[in-house]
Amino acid sequence: MKASLLLALLSASASVLAEDCQPTPSRTIGTHYDISKATFQPGDIGEGLLFTGRVLSAKDCKPLPNVRVLHWQAGESGRYENHLYAWRNTDENGAFRFETEWPALNPPHVHFLVDEVPGHTPLATQWIAREPTTEVHIDLVLKPE
Repeated sequence: MKASLLLALLSASASVLAEDCQPTPSRTIGTHYDISKATFQPGDIGEGLLFTGRVLSAKDCKPLPNVRVLHWQAGESGRYENHLYAWRNTDENGAFRFETEWPALNPPHVHFLVDEVPGHTPLATQWIAREPTTEVHIDLVLKPE
């Protein structure tokens, strides 16, 4: 019984959902964001940790379609590597999805940047793990200009 409970906890999904469409808090962009060195690529960058999310406007809580979401992280090695810099565009419902590997830093975290959305201020933030998981849903809510 204890083993199945532990497995359920480890595989449970984590969510960072918009509450009343309050803007997502900004967090440092970090010291490893260097657009000149990073080779941002579209698509999945690993396996084992699935991110789904939405980009929303705090103005009216509506989804923002065709928005580029940059993300980067350290990998299972505990180092930032060029193949772990990627991007996804949101679909017509403001949704995005990508799969990556577990970020082996203390604390485990993934950086996000949404910086080219007309009528909204750029957002640099981080998802920080509170417990091991295999799925994360995150809403990125942008402030209007």
